Amino acid sequence: MASSVSEQQGRHPEGALVREARTLWAFAVREYRIWQSYRVNQLMWLVNIFVTTLLFFLMGLMVKGKAAALIGGAYGTNYMSFIVVAIALSTFLYTNLSDPYTRIARSYYNGTMDLLLLSPMSIFTPLFGFMTKSILDDYPRLLIVGAFGVFLFGAVFRFQHILAALGFTALALAAAFGIGMISASSFYLLNIKRGTEPVRFIVQQLLATLLAGAYYPVTVLPKPLQWIACLIPHTYVFDALRRLMDPGARLTVPVLPIQQVLPWSPLVVDAVALSAMTLILLPLGFVLYGQGIEKARRNGTLTRWQ
Repeated sequence: MASSVSEQQGRHPEGALVREARTLWAFAVREYRIWQSYRVNQLMWLVNIFVTTLLFFLMGLMVKGKAAALIGGAYGTNYMSFIVVAIALSTFLYTNLSDPYTRIARSYYNGTMDLLLLSPMSIFTPLFGFMTKSILDDYPRLLIVGAFGVFLFGAVFRFQHILAALGFTALALAAAFGIGMISASSFYLLNIKRGTEPVRFIVQQLLATLLAGAYYPVTVLPKPLQWIACLIPHTYVFDALRRLMDPGARLTVPVLPIQQVLPWSPLVVDAVALSAMTLILLPLGFVLYGQGIEKARRNGTLTRWQ
């Protein structure tokens, strides 16, 4: 019976794709209903966005005169535009990088992972489905942060390169999700179930926070740290979007050390770097995550039994 079912799925792969799509939709509807059922949480969500964004903008106002001189011609001279790009993108990147591990951990401790994987779905479908809530929570912050920056703090943007900006954003999100899948794989593969998960800590909380140029240009760092900053996708997408979105920015002035070495325009360097990271990190993340799930299946540790 099992072989006949698998043979039928092999003959009709579109049936499996439709089933996975319906399952993902069911997860999405479930997560949306849970999200919208907590009205107080939604209010607190808006307050949190406002307070966090206001804090960074007020700090930016304190230093914007000196900061405008430091960021240089490559990114224009409007520090509010400079910082809005980083705050908005950081939320997206943080979700894709940190959420996979969080969702796997919750499924493990809630005792549902084994039940989900007994169902006729891909091992990746529950993870994608559970991440719907984070997408509902985090992704809309882009519009809110952008509106705060433009209407309250004087950020200015241009949109004639919006398609290129969206392309860079998609590449960065894919690369960050690849890192997130590598991080999630450590839960089962390396048995990192307690404390701080090292992959997301090093990439997101250490390198991205200190070196990627979120709140100050990479050029203020010592040269060795500038090269380390070139190892993560945040650095390239911040650079690209600031050039594409700020009216005073210049597309051809190199800033990152790798842009000064390679004989290409800065945007080409950013695109090549993000594409290479995506092509390496995304498949690696899926492979390692799958290996972690299979290891847990063999060991009987998919779920924590009460």
